[in-house]
Amino acid sequence: MKKLLVFTILCFVALSLNAQTDYTIKGKVPSTIKADIAVMSYPTDEKGGPWKDDTTAIRNGEFELKGTIGRPQMGELNLIIPRPEGSGGRRNQSSEDGNNMKNVAIVYLDGNIDITFDTDGMASCTGGGREEMAWRDYEKICTERSKALNGEAPGIEFFEEIITDFVKKYPDNYVSVDLMDLFTQSSIQPDIVEPMYNALSKRMQNSEKVLGWVKRLEEAKLAVSGNQTAPEFTLNDAGGEPVSLASYRGSYVLIDFWASWCVPCRAENPNVLAAYEKYKDKNFHVLGISLDTEKDRWLKAVAEDKLPWKQLCDFKADKSEVVQLYGISSIPSNVLIDPNGKIVGKNLRGKDLHNRLAELLK
Repeated sequence: MKKLLVFTILCFVALSLNAQTDYTIKGKVPSTIKADIAVMSYPTDEKGGPWKDDTTAIRNGEFELKGTIGRPQMGELNLIIPRPEGSGGRRNQSSEDGNNMKNVAIVYLDGNIDITFDTDGMASCTGGGREEMAWRDYEKICTERSKALNGEAPGIEFFEEIITDFVKKYPDNYVSVDLMDLFTQSSIQPDIVEPMYNALSKRMQNSEKVLGWVKRLEEAKLAVSGNQTAPEFTLNDAGGEPVSLASYRGSYVLIDFWASWCVPCRAENPNVLAAYEKYKDKNFHVLGISLDTEKDRWLKAVAEDKLPWKQLCDFKADKSEVVQLYGISSIPSNVLIDPNGKIVGKNLRGKDLHNRLAELLK
C-alpha cells in the first residue's frame, strides 16, 4: 500500500512539472479592415521570454490559431495589413495612426478564446480559462479606477495600488505574477513587492518567474535594513568645488540620481522638492547627482525645476564612479541614508518618499 502511495505521488509531481496549456484562438475581422495576416506574439517560458510569433492567414474574415505552451502566457495579437503596391512590406495600422489598440488584442493564451474586431479595429474577447478571466477583470478594474483621474495619465502609484489589490484577489494566478513585473524587473522596492509576494499562493511563490527574482527581494530588504553602510564618495558641484558624502554625516540625506533629459526624473522633481520643503528643518537634506554630459543643459534644468539643494556631476553619465558604486541601472533612482551613514531606503518615489520620511523624522 505504501509503495502504491509513493508511486501515485511521484506520478502527480511528474505531471505537475510537465503541465502544458493548450489554447485555441478564433478570430473574426470585418471586411472594412483589409488585414490578411494575424500574428500572435507571446513568451515561450515562465520567465517571460524570449518571444515567439505564430502566424496565420485571414480568409473570408476569419482566422484560427492553436498551440501548446508551458503555462498560460500573455499574448499580443496583431492584424497585419498589406501596404499598397510599390510601398514595400506590410504594416500594423495601430503603430501608424496613433491608436495603440487598433487591430490589436491582448489575451492570456489559456483555453478557447474568441476575438471579434469591430469596424474601428477594436477587439472584444470571450471565452478562455481562469487566467484570461482574471486578465479581463484587471482590464475592467483599470478602466473603472482610471475614471477618477479625470483624464490625467496614471502614475506608478496608480498601478501600485491596483496590482497590490489584484494580487490579494488572485493569489494563485499567473496574471498576478506577470503584473508584478512592473515592480520586479528593475530595482526592487521591498515595501511594495514584499506584501505582494506574501499574498501569493505557495504555488505562485514557487513558480519559475518568482524564484528568478525572490533572491533580489531578500537583497533589497537587507539593503534598506539599516545594516549596510552607504559607500563614500566625493564629487564636484557646479562651481567645481568637491563635495563629500561624509560631510552629511549626522543628517538624513537623500541621494537623488537624475538627469535633465530624463522625463520621469523631471516629473518626480516637484515631489522631491515638496519633501525637501517639508522636512528640511528636521535634519533632512537632498544631494543631487546628475547623469548629464552637458553642463549648460544640466544647470538649465536645475534652474527650471527650482532645485535648491547641492547638485553634483562628473559628466560621465552611467560611467560615473558614483553611479557604478551604487549600482544605479536606471533613473530616476535615489538612496536614503540615515545620520549614521546607513542606507534606510531606496527608490522612494511619490508618496513612498513622504511615508518613509514621516516614519523616520517624527
